[in-house]
Amino acid sequence: MNLPAKKTKVICTIGPASQEPAVLAELITKGMNVARINFAHGDRATHAQTIANVRQAETMTGQRVAILGDLPGPKMRIGELSSETVRLVRNQPFVIQTAPVVGDASRVSLDFPPLPKVVKPGDHIFLNDGYIQLAVVEVVGDEVHCVVEAGGELRARKGVNFPGIDLGISAFTDEDRELLAFAAEQQLDAVSQSFVQDAADIVAVRNAA
Repeated sequence: MNLPAKKTKVICTIGPASQEPAVLAELITKGMNVARINFAHGDRATHAQTIANVRQAETMTGQRVAILGDLPGPKMRIGELSSETVRLVRNQPFVIQTAPVVGDASRVSLDFPPLPKVVKPGDHIFLNDGYIQLAVVEVVGDEVHCVVEAGGELRARKGVNFPGIDLGISAFTDEDRELLAFAAEQQLDAVSQSFVQDAADIVAVRNAA
């Protein structure tokens, strides 16, 4: 049976469990096309070693893969939770507040004081890197009252996204600028930008490249 040429590309995020050359070589032989390095975790020395390991794995396999650096953008993450995970259920009420609190299945904290001023009823907020979807119902003081539209398991320190909402901050931070220079120095093939809100965020990255 002759299979058609593969057009879909496989992007793998490389972490502590997969950054050794032998493991990377196996990923390449199994079909990895792009090695993604999450710049939000680890330091530059670790990133540089991972990049070197990917290139060593290329030599071991005789196959070329692209290396992508994922710029962290503004760090928008929920606070600590009272347990390892909490479960949010569709249609339940849920509160995001800017004051510190140990979160649970009813509320969490977010270290972003302007939040109550930039969201309004009807806006959507995504937790757990997009897996959990909330709809804003009302804003009361420093609390944003929501209803869960798509539930799931929530863990502490997970990312929060605000698609289509002007947060009044740039998605391209000073740290991103430094990491972009590092990516160029390491001759990475591509970078991805987090928390993009409009075309100006992309222009800022391109102008700095």
